[in-house]
Amino acid sequence: MVAPDWQNIPNASDHLKWYQNKGTIKLNFFLSVIFVGMFLNGYDGSLISGLQSSDYWNEDLNYPEGARLGLLNAIGYISGFLVGPVITYIDEQWGRRWGIRFYGVTILVGAVIGCIAGASGASGNAGYGLFLAGRFIIGLGLTSFLMTSLAVVQEITHPRTREVIAASWNSYYILGNVIAAWVVFGCSYITSSWNWRIPYMIQVPIALYLLIAVQFVPETPRFLMDKGRVDECFDFLVEYHGNGNRQDPLVLFEFEEMKEAIAMEKEAKAQKWSIILKDRSNRHRLGLTLLMTFLTNLSGNSIIYFYYTIVFDSVGITDATTQTGINAGLAFFTWFCQLGAVWTGKYIGRRKIILWVWAFLLFSLVGLCASSGVYYKTENGNTSAGIATVALVWIYLGFFNFACPILYSCTSASTQGCSHANPW
Repeated sequence: MVAPDWQNIPNASDHLKWYQNKGTIKLNFFLSVIFVGMFLNGYDGSLISGLQSSDYWNEDLNYPEGARLGLLNAIGYISGFLVGPVITYIDEQWGRRWGIRFYGVTILVGAVIGCIAGASGASGNAGYGLFLAGRFIIGLGLTSFLMTSLAVVQEITHPRTREVIAASWNSYYILGNVIAAWVVFGCSYITSSWNWRIPYMIQVPIALYLLIAVQFVPETPRFLMDKGRVDECFDFLVEYHGNGNRQDPLVLFEFEEMKEAIAMEKEAKAQKWSIILKDRSNRHRLGLTLLMTFLTNLSGNSIIYFYYTIVFDSVGITDATTQTGINAGLAFFTWFCQLGAVWTGKYIGRRKIILWVWAFLLFSLVGLCASSGVYYKTENGNTSAGIATVALVWIYLGFFNFACPILYSCTSASTQGCSHANPW
């Protein structure tokens, strides 16, 4: 079937105010649940780097450094790697919501265990062990959510707004970074272990809300179609994309297009891993996924995100309040960069953004290494080099979040391939 210009196909949303379109209002609530989960993901992702500035956190965990500190940051990735194939299976067999439910549970359990660290009878190495166990559990859920949430956003969003909303997905992660950075900064004035426990405990009520709210989010129409639940798929499109009109032209087009696409994928057995090595199109998609995974994770961003406290220490910025304050400002800056990319990508495309931005990432990372080296080699420190290091941290993370390379993998994958691609 040759697709017409679907953007010009009539739809109920074309002539209704947003408050008159009940389907859109409900759909936006469903999307807000996913974005709350992404916000929580970003909040948690920024905590460890911020807590490293806390003397009380370091004392309660027996001053983790070197390999012990590295393990705290890496353990979530290790657990996520282990659970990835299991979540993929659950995601495809029983629905996308189970991955989000699992995420909420792991945040709840992991955050509670982490908060116990350093309490009476659980300090020192015992505190470190408890906190590490909590991070392991949270890592299981973070991977589950990342694998599931972008697929849900892509599959339930109205086609008129899908491009912008999907592109804004990662901005809620950055917003979580922003709030976490400012909470850690505000709590840095507390002169007890509560200056790190309060930021960590804030995850609990958010996870509880997510667990409750996700029960109201329906399964995605593409999942329903894939499982042969055709009537339910059509009802979803009618209610949320057509405002209840079963003859809406855009809804009818979406339904037929979805039916044909999934039928073709099933015919080619696209849901099986083995087809990736047999089908040229899927090999190309796999190559893109591997390339973006490699570039994203080895581009240097993890060094800055997880160890910015050590970076600042190396250029003479050692005060905890100053470090957390700089990080709070940096979080705001990267959020604005991400929002800018949402609108820019709509007009020039994600591929061009990624190609151009990578050059800036290279130059800024080289400059950061050089400036911090100059400071280290100069007796009593070189103030200009220290300032340059901080500025280059901002420049690097600004460009990285503008590119947001993680979106490229899922948007280039097929329907079933989306849940296969995301674990990478």
